[in-house]
Amino acid sequence: MRTLALFLVALWAATATLAADDPSWAVHMDETLIGQRHGSFYSARPDGPYSMSSAAERSYSSVTGLNLGYDLGQGTEAWMRVETIRGIGLSNAGGLAALTNNDMQRIMENRFVPYIALGFVTHTWNLGGGAQEIEADSLQFTHEATQRRLNLTVGKVDLLGIFDDNAYAHKSDDQFLNWCFMTHCAYDFAADARGYTWGMASELQWDDWSTRAGWFAMPRLPNQLEIDGSIGQHFGVNWELERRWQSGALKFLAYQGRMRLADYTQFLNQTGVYIQNAPKSDAKRGGAGLNLQQALSPGVGLFARAFWSGGHYETMAFTEADSSASAGVVLDGKLWGRSQDGIGVGFARNQINQDRQNFLQAGNYDLFIGDGFLVYAPEAVLETYYKFGIVRGVHITLDWQNINNPAFNQARGPINVYGIRFHGEF
Repeated sequence: MRTLALFLVALWAATATLAADDPSWAVHMDETLIGQRHGSFYSARPDGPYSMSSAAERSYSSVTGLNLGYDLGQGTEAWMRVETIRGIGLSNAGGLAALTNNDMQRIMENRFVPYIALGFVTHTWNLGGGAQEIEADSLQFTHEATQRRLNLTVGKVDLLGIFDDNAYAHKSDDQFLNWCFMTHCAYDFAADARGYTWGMASELQWDDWSTRAGWFAMPRLPNQLEIDGSIGQHFGVNWELERRWQSGALKFLAYQGRMRLADYTQFLNQTGVYIQNAPKSDAKRGGAGLNLQQALSPGVGLFARAFWSGGHYETMAFTEADSSASAGVVLDGKLWGRSQDGIGVGFARNQINQDRQNFLQAGNYDLFIGDGFLVYAPEAVLETYYKFGIVRGVHITLDWQNINNPAFNQARGPINVYGIRFHGEF
């Protein structure tokens, strides 16, 4: 652990010196630590093999990331992100559709595991319209652009860095912790067990409109780390249309994934079936939804999402949900004189389709949920957080989540999960 930490700090220092001497280079380092716990809660029957533990438990995650970028000029940039992660998830990151830690991965170890998270090249063609300056962030250089432009990105990417953005609830280190607020919980997007994949995406910006499309590789098996190289046969396609106005935006997102999946309807007269061991065949799974963000007043923002995924096949790469809805309000700390603070309150509701319900009610087990019995009800999450800004780029967040009907079972819960997060960017 100490050797790895020293190596990352030395690499950051060396690349930061390089970036200071040559503006064509950029380097960013970040660290996020999350601790969570829940107490014991009611369960009508003993826990199943994929239940959230009804006994009290604790979890933590630690993620260190290093982003290195190079500006090739003429609208072309190259970026790479190296991560090292360590952690222990609540109930092995199972037992819920609405997982409680958005840094938690499906495959976690209690030791640091380094890997290349991102590695892509992006190019922008300006097509006219008014000029605007695009501000730099941890994966983008400051550059001049026009309001009408076309962008192409190729390489290893994070789909949530391209699709379903929302200013108030997205994949972020300073907002909500629950998976169902970083994107639609029923959006079964292409990704390996760490949340990344290979592919290409394009974006056309045209004044107040944008459209995005992408073609991406699927995991070889659902929610696993190995990527399927047969991207011509097994792939995920995504399309998004966005309309912006001065105080907000509305997005329509649709996807379809193709890979080998198990069919719930083949096992409704059986019991004790584990879906990961079930025979799989080529299948399609897709869906669509809406994403709204709206500034209600300076410092007050509203978000809302709704999504539906169809079919009778198992989940490909995200959560055990077939439809989802969420909404909430976020307050900027400048309203009470603390410009680096923030408050968020959000509610999410997830459902599964009738075929998945019947499969679980028969005493079978999905990939990450399965109590051995099911008294069905939609899973519901209430989350609130307070973010304390320490200095620019460094903050601590206190978080509380109340989860009713965990894994869609009203004979269990509710669960109260308490969390604290430290995040620093350098």
